[in-house]
Amino acid sequence: MLVGVVSDSHDNLQLLKRVLTELLSHRVQLIFHLGDFISPFTVRLIREIIGEIPLIGIKGNNDGDIYQILQLFTQYKWTFKAEPSIININDRRILIVHGYGSIEDTVKLINAWALSLDVDVILYGHTHRVDLRKNNKKLILNPGEICGYITGKSSYAILDLKNIEAEVYML
Repeated sequence: MLVGVVSDSHDNLQLLKRVLTELLSHRVQLIFHLGDFISPFTVRLIREIIGEIPLIGIKGNNDGDIYQILQLFTQYKWTFKAEPSIININDRRILIVHGYGSIEDTVKLINAWALSLDVDVILYGHTHRVDLRKNNKKLILNPGEICGYITGKSSYAILDLKNIEAEVYML
């Protein structure tokens, strides 16, 4: 199963459209958004572009109007988590989290979870930096940022759940 992984769109609708269109060209069957959608209109745009493809999202530290975002997720029959969560998909255990505090604190937290949790994959955002590596036989993936505001680059990832491998793409 191919899964799209994105994070930190920060209402940059132009780049969000490009990234989602590229994800569709890869024929992903599911998309994770790892937080910082920001506004409900961003969630509506995602629905317009991806249609019936399932979306699993997690609350970011900058997300506003969580009530409306949650209502849209419910209306679209998508999954929205407010806290770090372990999701089971195709016999794979996937931890999803946005991130907390500084870049260094977030990476330390991810590394600690890699050593202590029984998961196959850890997906996180928040730092706006691409991170693709193995730690304690777990795939760790941060797809970077859609918005391009911090790094100047828009990026996303494709996760192959069958082989537990991922590739990051830059726009």
